[in-house]
Amino acid sequence: MQARQLHNRFTTNLINNTTSFINNNFDFNLKYGTKNQLKQMPLMQLQLFAEQSFQKNYSVVITMLNDNQLHGKFISQVNQNKYVFKVNNDLFSIVTLNNLKSINLI
Repeated sequence: MQARQLHNRFTTNLINNTTSFINNNFDFNLKYGTKNQLKQMPLMQLQLFAEQSFQKNYSVVITMLNDNQLHGKFISQVNQNKYVFKVNNDLFSIVTLNNLKSINLI
């Protein structure tokens, strides 16, 4: 019984110390509601922008929900919410509009 209590205390201390170390030494920017964080465009607006960019062959920058950005063109429409996005001659991406934060012209 004492060994189990010591193990539980050791585990609890290890978790608390590790968490404190991470919180004190690393900034993962996990705070919500920061001022510079963009909100997601409404889906209807994303659909309109993607359709116009595809039809007129515009170069755009798309920002994903995880803040990754891709520069390129929409080259094919799979359905109303899914497009094939050409980044360069060797890299293509299938983009679902639900996973986008914004679409901007270059």
